[in-house]
Amino acid sequence: MSQSIARNDNTATQDDENISINLILAILSTGIMAFIGILTETLTNVLFPGLMAEFHVDTSTVQWLTTGYLLTVALVTPLSSYFKRKLKLRTIFLTAIVLCITGCLMAACTLNFPMLMTARILQGAGTGIALPLMFNIILEQSPKSKIGMLMGVGGMVVAVAPALGPTVGGLVGTFMPWRWIFVILLPFLFVSLVCGPKTIHQVTPTEESHINPLHVLCLAVGFVRFVFALDRGGSAVTAVSNGDTSATTQCVIAVVLLLIAMAALLVFAWVSHRAFSPLVRLTVLRSVKFRWHLLAYVLLQFVTIGYGYMIPNASQLGFGASVLAAGVVLLPGALLGAASAPVSGSLLDKFGSVRPMFTAMLADLRAFASKR
Repeated sequence: MSQSIARNDNTATQDDENISINLILAILSTGIMAFIGILTETLTNVLFPGLMAEFHVDTSTVQWLTTGYLLTVALVTPLSSYFKRKLKLRTIFLTAIVLCITGCLMAACTLNFPMLMTARILQGAGTGIALPLMFNIILEQSPKSKIGMLMGVGGMVVAVAPALGPTVGGLVGTFMPWRWIFVILLPFLFVSLVCGPKTIHQVTPTEESHINPLHVLCLAVGFVRFVFALDRGGSAVTAVSNGDTSATTQCVIAVVLLLIAMAALLVFAWVSHRAFSPLVRLTVLRSVKFRWHLLAYVLLQFVTIGYGYMIPNASQLGFGASVLAAGVVLLPGALLGAASAPVSGSLLDKFGSVRPMFTAMLADLRAFASKR
């Protein structure tokens, strides 16, 4: 009798640790949106020279297709905690997929630069909702022993997109009109639209939740002004290098915008500290380990996104490379990083975080030393 009970317990435990088909399809449905959002962000970088010529805009203007997209993602992502408490997962998913499909349709039918910019903002909003939704589903519904592996799969989705984006952009820019890329992506979004509502299930009940508009306003003002401050700062550096007399004015504007951004973010931190249900719980920053991990992640993303913008454009504008060559140049390293994501997740499940992290750090140090 006791052996039968123990056998049943072991069977139940094994069932609890199995990854269901519904979970895989739910991750796939949300991952498609995140993948396409990040894919279009990196492939657009390769198309900048052609877009500049078609819409008669300069580099500082066309870069807002990337900056505006990323800024929208940064503004929408913090709202994910409120959406998760207030709305059902299927409702969140449908909102994200509608935004992504609308953005793709608008980009495919673009007549001018403002229309394309609006499409990119809609896509950024959809990606900002879909990306945290994918990781929320993984963290809430995955077996405990498989969380690291599935988080690695989610990380691979995020990493493969930047790897393929420049190459896909180069192929499109070489062999077909750039608008076709958004037409090609639409069938994948429709597959996600069909599959997602059937496989995404609610595991935690929704609750009555409210959002303070001041939180959103301060966050928006802080992020937007900070980005504009960086933009004006870059213009000031360019003006100084060209001996332009407007350098002082540009520098003053950049400093003023930076001060406004800092003030808005300080107000956001103060209001969040006093709120019962803040938009972002900043108390997690009290953890020294969390602060260092966050800093490392931010710096990594800063370098990755920066190189993803700089290398394709420098290849074309500075070295005269073709659109296809500029896209392919990022592919090997990015694919290697994407392929290592599930492996690192499995290593996390098996060994914890310390050994995989230090192994990666030593590999990076050796690579830098060999370059020197």
